[in-house]
Amino acid sequence: MKYSIQLLAIGALGFGLAACGGNNAVSTVPVPSAGGVTQYKQIELLSRPAVKELFEKFVDHQTTNAAEPYADTTLQGEIAAFTDALRPPNAGLGSDYGHALAGVLYPNWITADISQTGAAAYLGNETGGATSTTHSTFGGRAVTDDVIDISLGAVFGHTLASLHLQPEDNEENNCLTTDNVAINATQVPTGTFPYLASPH
Repeated sequence: MKYSIQLLAIGALGFGLAACGGNNAVSTVPVPSAGGVTQYKQIELLSRPAVKELFEKFVDHQTTNAAEPYADTTLQGEIAAFTDALRPPNAGLGSDYGHALAGVLYPNWITADISQTGAAAYLGNETGGATSTTHSTFGGRAVTDDVIDISLGAVFGHTLASLHLQPEDNEENNCLTTDNVAINATQVPTGTFPYLASPH
């Protein structure tokens, strides 16, 4: 049976907000303090790292933070529109990367198919195992998964073509398929945060 595990990344975004010049991009929730003064904590609906940052207009973050992760037409539409600008639909080839990519990166949750016995693999379920070195379709997210490179490969690389989800359009941009920050593969994951050594 396949279950969608909805994970919300909740954290302080002060440095990012300062850089963007405002705090209208995140939801704020009141948190009563012991002294009776209400404080506000900022949250961001961010199950898939880098997806909102790459595709979404900054002014739309508040809209998507307040939306259900499976009923967010703003994010879904902006994934398609951004991709169509880079890899335009081609009726002759039968390609529509924007629509196909929105199907892979949306809804804004992480899916895990617990009927599978393979290891966790980010986007493994959505891509039929293409993002896993062992071709695992379990999904989820392993602590050693390079989720940024996996996402960038789907957007700018040939992930969808290799799956035959889309025909080859020769519009790959291999300069953008990695952030060039590798995990420290020599470190065995530990039971305490941050679980791995610093990246290289």
